[in-house]
Amino acid sequence: MTLAAAAYYAPEGIRINVIAPGLVHTPMTARAQVNAEIVKYMVHKQPLRKGMLTAEDIAKTAFFLLRKDSSPITGQVLTVDGGWTVSE
Repeated sequence: MTLAAAAYYAPEGIRINVIAPGLVHTPMTARAQVNAEIVKYMVHKQPLRKGMLTAEDIAKTAFFLLRKDSSPITGQVLTVDGGWTVSE
């Protein structure tokens, strides 16, 4: 869907990208935040943050995509997961 939308809107100068976050410390993850087993797992699973990401981590990525420096980027899924996809 991202690629199709990006291809459709690119001639108009509109870019379409997706941010795919890992587990983020938000009210939605409140149960995971107080579960000792999950907290321990996340230290291993998201090693770049040694646990859950922050909303600021995701916002920084969104801000980058809004900058002129990223103007050639479209049709991409940016995985922001603190290393989840590369951890064991």
